[in-house]
Amino acid sequence: MQSGSARKTGVVLACATAVLASPAYALASEFPPWAICIGNIVADEGVAHGMSLEPASGATVPAGTPITFSGETNTSLMFSVASSQALLSSPDIDSGMGSQSGAFYTFTSSEATATPRTIYWTASFTLTPNDCESSSTFTTPVHTLVVRPSEAELASAKKQEVEAGSKKTLEEETAAKEGEEAAAAAGSVVLDGLTIEVRSSREAAVKLTCSDVAACAGRLTLTASATAGKGKARHAKTEGIGRARFSIAAGEEAAIKLTLDKTGRALLRAAHGHLSATLTILRTAPLPSRLQAQSVYLEQQKSASRRQPIL
Repeated sequence: MQSGSARKTGVVLACATAVLASPAYALASEFPPWAICIGNIVADEGVAHGMSLEPASGATVPAGTPITFSGETNTSLMFSVASSQALLSSPDIDSGMGSQSGAFYTFTSSEATATPRTIYWTASFTLTPNDCESSSTFTTPVHTLVVRPSEAELASAKKQEVEAGSKKTLEEETAAKEGEEAAAAAGSVVLDGLTIEVRSSREAAVKLTCSDVAACAGRLTLTASATAGKGKARHAKTEGIGRARFSIAAGEEAAIKLTLDKTGRALLRAAHGHLSATLTILRTAPLPSRLQAQSVYLEQQKSASRRQPIL
């Protein structure tokens, strides 16, 4: 389907042909100036439309590399380079008159390739066709040129991408660790004091605080070092000496009763009521579970003196 301008040109040419074919003009053996003008305009439009241009439309060039635009013609060419097709009438990147080089007019630009992007360019020539009263400007079809990043820019961009990815991963890992630590700290069971009183021969009072917004629950395990074997075979080993479960309301403190087993009572007696031990606290609620161990000191409380009889 023809465009409006093409149809208009066709109508004008048809009229010109009809005039030129009339007997009166044929007898006069000459063409009217307006018909010659129209014919020359059409011819020059054809020259602009079919002109050989370099680089080819859609070609690519590295950023920062000067680019030379050229057109094969015997008429001076004006080159226009813009960031969009709409701006070619008032180029925002570069423009200039070409220099003749043999059968070509060339124009070299550094501004055109300063930034990686797609640019648009045309070449045009202005002249007064024969038998025309005024000059006309004839413009080639719009060409595109893809300015791609240079190898150094690509390497730099890749390096920045890797560094950004590493930084993001590190930030995510740090944030996750901080979140876990905050959750653990917020949901910890705190031992109030390192000395555990043994109030009778077998009952130890372990004071704990639940620093959480929900109730804390779990198990306590008390261990101590004991000597096993005889003679040269004697060696130290860790013995469990007591266990207990606990459940404490959020933000509250409680004294958990832990009963020493037979081994624990024997070790406490052998240590004359002062025994070093390890208290392991396994918090099972709220989740996630947390295990913590703390060195403690068992201290046997003295029994209250018996009341003296009244004489």
